[in-house]
Amino acid sequence: MRSTRRHGALLGVAALAFGLVVGSTGVSEAQGSPTVSTTSGDTGSVTLITGDRVVLDGTGAGSIVPGAGRDNVVFSTSTEHGHLFVVPADARRDVASGRLDRRLFDVTELIASRYDDAHRDSVPLILTTGEDPRAAGALVGTTVTGDLPTVRSFAARTAKAQAADTWRALLADSAYTKIRLDGLRQLSLDRSVPQIGAPEAWKAGYTGTGVKVAVLDTGVDATHPDLVGRELVEKNFTTDPDNLDLVGHGTHVASTIASSGAKYRGVAPDAKIMDGKVCVSGGCAESWILDGMAWAAQEGADVVNLSLGGGDTPEIDPLEEAVNTLSAQYGTLFVIAAGNSGGPETIGSPGSADAALTVGAVDRDDAIAPFSSRGPRIGDGAIKPDITAPGVDIVAAKSSTGSIGTPAGDGYVSMSGTSMATPHVAGSAALIKQQHPDWTGSRIKAALVASAKPNPALTAYDQGAGRVDVAKAITQTVTAEPSNINLGLQEWPHADDVPVTKEVTYRNSGAEAVVLDVAVDARGPDGKPAPAGLLTASPAKVTVPAGGEAKVSVVGDTRVGTVDGAYTGALVATSATGSVRSPLGIVRELESYQVTVNHVDADGKPAADAYSVLVGLDVEKSFYFSPGDGITTVRVPKGRYFGTSTVITGDKYAVLTHPELTITGDTTVEVNARLAKPVKVSIPEPDAEGILAEFSVTRWNGDTRFGYGTVFFGGFGDSMYSAQLGPDVPADALASRVGSQWRGTPQGDLPINYRYTRSWAGTVPTGHVRDLGKADLSEVRTTVGPNPEGRKHLLGFSAVDSRGGGGWSWLAPMSPTATGVDYLAGEGVKWSSFHLQELGNTTEAEQLTPPKAFKPGKQYDNKPGYAVFGPSIGGYDQALARSGDTIRASVPLFGDSTGGEGYSAVDTARTTLFRDGVKVGETAYDGFGQFAVPAAAGSYRLETEATRAKGVSDVSTKVSGAWTFRSTHVDALTNLPLSVIRFQPKLDEENSTPAGRLLRVPLVVQQNPGAANGRVGRVSVDVSFDDGKTWRHAPVIGDSALVLNAPGADFASLRAKTTDSRGNTAENTVIRAYKIAKK
Repeated sequence: MRSTRRHGALLGVAALAFGLVVGSTGVSEAQGSPTVSTTSGDTGSVTLITGDRVVLDGTGAGSIVPGAGRDNVVFSTSTEHGHLFVVPADARRDVASGRLDRRLFDVTELIASRYDDAHRDSVPLILTTGEDPRAAGALVGTTVTGDLPTVRSFAARTAKAQAADTWRALLADSAYTKIRLDGLRQLSLDRSVPQIGAPEAWKAGYTGTGVKVAVLDTGVDATHPDLVGRELVEKNFTTDPDNLDLVGHGTHVASTIASSGAKYRGVAPDAKIMDGKVCVSGGCAESWILDGMAWAAQEGADVVNLSLGGGDTPEIDPLEEAVNTLSAQYGTLFVIAAGNSGGPETIGSPGSADAALTVGAVDRDDAIAPFSSRGPRIGDGAIKPDITAPGVDIVAAKSSTGSIGTPAGDGYVSMSGTSMATPHVAGSAALIKQQHPDWTGSRIKAALVASAKPNPALTAYDQGAGRVDVAKAITQTVTAEPSNINLGLQEWPHADDVPVTKEVTYRNSGAEAVVLDVAVDARGPDGKPAPAGLLTASPAKVTVPAGGEAKVSVVGDTRVGTVDGAYTGALVATSATGSVRSPLGIVRELESYQVTVNHVDADGKPAADAYSVLVGLDVEKSFYFSPGDGITTVRVPKGRYFGTSTVITGDKYAVLTHPELTITGDTTVEVNARLAKPVKVSIPEPDAEGILAEFSVTRWNGDTRFGYGTVFFGGFGDSMYSAQLGPDVPADALASRVGSQWRGTPQGDLPINYRYTRSWAGTVPTGHVRDLGKADLSEVRTTVGPNPEGRKHLLGFSAVDSRGGGGWSWLAPMSPTATGVDYLAGEGVKWSSFHLQELGNTTEAEQLTPPKAFKPGKQYDNKPGYAVFGPSIGGYDQALARSGDTIRASVPLFGDSTGGEGYSAVDTARTTLFRDGVKVGETAYDGFGQFAVPAAAGSYRLETEATRAKGVSDVSTKVSGAWTFRSTHVDALTNLPLSVIRFQPKLDEENSTPAGRLLRVPLVVQQNPGAANGRVGRVSVDVSFDDGKTWRHAPVIGDSALVLNAPGADFASLRAKTTDSRGNTAENTVIRAYKIAKK
């Protein structure tokens, strides 16, 4: 049994960051048009390294369950660039100092990596310590899984059930200097081989003979005709039992490098492949990659291909450190994908390492691929990528057990990505290594970069030196080192800038001296040539003797010119027979100023515990302030910012917010906790136990959302204070909220809870005191549908504001009969309930109801968990979307009769996408799949089905859906047409209806929000009383189907079909939709 909850908002973030870019019967007598509803989020449960559990409900929040012995912990929450972070107070300082990896608290990334509780019972770690790694075996709950000597660390996993104890031990032991997540990196040839000049190299006798190329990937199918005899050795570093390539990525990469030519010939057809399996279908654990890199270098690989990666930070991470260390120690060349995130400053790690030969992707015309990640490198503005290669629609070998790629003939598939560009360069490096067996990796890198062919329409941050040209590389005797010239960033203003000088060394491997004319060819951020004097080289002419070297100095003088921004180009050294190019760059900082934040605590003293963040509204950057003595200064570009600060004095938290702060000069901002006023809420039951309280602020900048909050367990007490600094902003630009929840006195077995939320638009309250009376409360009585014995039931309510943002909720235990009463008071919000059915510590089922407003003084019934369960479009997710040339489906298959979305543990599942009748790909998940597709327009069919895990429920035991639509390339994330048909009959408390009676089944069609859906067409319905073996037609009158329940049947199954006015079709089938009671 496995739980397969879907996780929204990841398209274009985690999965695409380095993701591979691939590729009835019966007509009713009467048909009608049913009611139409249009609705539009991550869900899942994650146990953090601290033992605290975060449960997301799809509204951008959910519930936090403190770990054992951590009942009164305060949590800081933040939403940045689509990622939700939940950091407990006792982890905050170590996160700020870098001792703790912030990714350990990135709930969005943990769910995307399937490190959630449904998929893992442990947290994978990379620990750095001066102690013997095996000593960590004594750390409670932790098992050492491998040594990583290259980065002076070891891999381990800590059991989630004991995480709170492990966390306390880690906090107490300063020997652990770095505590990192062992995160997942993602996998990021006919005409392409001639495009880079490989045939000319073959004619010259260079085919890779004697060269070893390690492919660290998903494994290699060495039985493929193109790869027979190519593999030298294989080793598996993953949890898979063998080196079988079950994905197909590694085989495609290996054949691009060294295919023998059974049908297609690789770049270096006589090179030998070292097959290091470091990836599985879900990704590539960093510890596996580190092990594979060390193995490849130590076993004598000349070139290592890494068509994978992940997000980069300014710090040097273990993968970057390993690339640099192993390159220097063994002379190995690591050729690494730049990434598939597109846009500036998106180069991924480990391609961001200095020593890496980092590869971007171009098409057949040498135009940069839209998905190709670009520089400058985060942190220092260095030039990356170093080079480009063909990476669009690359045809190469298909693994016999692989599942990805667009079919391109028997045994071959087409794929796109920097993953495909990288092996073209790795193969080219193998040819150079054969030609110069004594050259180290850095010399080979220099030769390939120096001989690359630039696209004059692109900058060095787009393409590095240009597209690899191995034909030129084998004939060019002069190389330059360093291969890239990074002159750094010069601070604004520029009148007093000091010129920066870098030295370049030219080496000549030929038998004759070479005379070089040296000049700089560069352009500014406006696309115009750099002004004379800004970038110069001297001397202008040098002679490089045979077997010798000559030096040239490059000077960047940013006192010259008036346009601020990045200047990129190349140092070009031209001889009588060709030229040597060295990409270069320098940045004239945009107008920027020093911002000093002076944190003052509630006693008027410099705050010893405080933190602030400035979020750019005109620049896509955030700046963090974490002072030790109350004062921190950070340099920021001129412009508008959203600012929030938290100042802690003892147990008092003061949150002070600048809705909008404009920086036009050096600025000092005083954040004084004494300006904040108390936040307190009381209820009519004074003895009720405070459980959870939150204060949060969300800032919108167009469609981009940033949120920051503080969550208290045990309630606010006297701990929470707030203030707004500066004026209000438009109502749609900011939302703030105060929420508080209590456990009341139960009525026998019936739990009583209180929940309050007040939301403000465009402003932040300076204090908030609210005394609730009985007349302010709505009584909501929840009864969950029939459920199996031995289960635990938890109920939460999320307060949803006008922009769909939710708040944090207490998951309250329900009665043994799954009932509970909640008294709700909401101002400026609607309420969405979410119910969890758990067996032990495993969530078996989850139901989220659509947001609803409750009137004070009124009583309401809330009845989640009743049939019919079927495909749904939740209120917060994108059911079907496309970004670039990747289509992603996320259709919850077990939504209940409330009209919300629902999830269930399943025994079997699949989701398949077809294009023009040919299967694009398939996943083993219910309703979820991510598929790379061709850019051209095509007709698609999406199919999904799931068999519910035994024991979860006796209805909706199997659910399936099929949809057709058309799609073509899009530049931005775009929802695609998809409709689901909901069955909503009135059933009894056991999900039953009597046999022999005519049952009215109301139909509701939900459509994917924001998509080009057509007008809802007529719906036809079929019914089966033998679990789908045979079907009979059911008439549709108006918005309902009429079903005559067969005598003697135990269950009725339902199937519905519709076609909208634009030709998009939908078919939904639910086996055992409801029970039929005997008379």
